[in-house]
Amino acid sequence: MKVIINDANILIDLVKLELLEVFSELKFELHTTDFVFEEIYDEQKEAISILTSSNKLNIIETASIDDFSGINNILEKSNGVSFEDCSVWYYSKKLSGVLLTGDAQLRKQAKKDDLEVRGILYIFDELLNQNLITHEIALQKIKELYLFNNRLPKREVEQRIELWKNS
Repeated sequence: MKVIINDANILIDLVKLELLEVFSELKFELHTTDFVFEEIYDEQKEAISILTSSNKLNIIETASIDDFSGINNILEKSNGVSFEDCSVWYYSKKLSGVLLTGDAQLRKQAKKDDLEVRGILYIFDELLNQNLITHEIALQKIKELYLFNNRLPKREVEQRIELWKNS
C-alpha cells in the first residue's frame, strides 16, 4: 500500500472542502507528523482528530534522537523550509512514501532529494480513480478550492475542469 505523508496545507484544504472523510477512504496508508498536527488550528484539528482516533490517519510521533537529528540535518541543508515541513520531508524519505504538499518551496527542494512529491490535484485524481467521488462533485470542489487557494497551477486546474465536464 502506498504511504502518503501529509503536510498541513493539504489537510487544511481538505477540511475546508469537507473532503477529509472521503480522503481517508483512499487505498493509501495516510500519515502526518506531530509537528505538522500542532500547526493546525483547533477547529481543523477537531475534524482531523476524528480520522486519527479511527486510525485512518496516523500521527507520527518524533521521539527518538535519530529522528530529531535527521529532521535537523534536512533543515540545515534546506533553504526557507520550516522545521515542520522538514519533518514531513524526513518521514517521507524514511518511510519511502509520497510527500503530499502544496508548499512550492518544500516541493522544489524535496524533489531535488529524489522524493515523490504530489499536491491536492493528485488527491482529486485519486478520489475519482478509486470511485470515491463523482465528476460532478470533483468539479464543484475544485472550483471551490480555486477560490481560496491561489497556489494551484491554473493550467492544470483548467485542464481537469474541461476533462471532468466531459466525463
